[in-house]
Amino acid sequence: MTKRFTRHALVTAISALATTSIALHAQAATDISLGHTLSSTSHYSVGAEAFKETLERLSDGAFTVTEHASGSLGGEREMIEGLQIGTVDVVITSSGPLGNFVPETYVLDLPFL
Repeated sequence: MTKRFTRHALVTAISALATTSIALHAQAATDISLGHTLSSTSHYSVGAEAFKETLERLSDGAFTVTEHASGSLGGEREMIEGLQIGTVDVVITSSGPLGNFVPETYVLDLPFL
C-alpha cells in the first residue's frame, strides 16, 4: 500500500511539474505600448529605444515594447487619458497637461520663484 501510494504521489508530482513548465514556456511576451508626440528622430525616441532595449534585455524577452511616435495614439492629453483607462502603458509627455489630472504638478510650470 505504501509503495503504491509513493508511486502515485511521484507520478502526480512529475505531472504537475511538467504541466507547470509547459505553461511557463507557452506564455507570450507582454507587449508594452509606449507613446509620445514627437517624431521618431527626436530625443523622446532615443529614450524610448533605450527603454525598449533595456527592458527586453533584463526581462529575457518577457516584455516587448512598441513605440508609437508622432502622436499616433493622440495628443498628450489623450495619451494620459489612455493611461487611466489602460489602453496605453507608458507615455513620455511634457509637464503641461499633467496639471489637468494632478493639480500639484502645476508647480513644475511656475517660473523662477
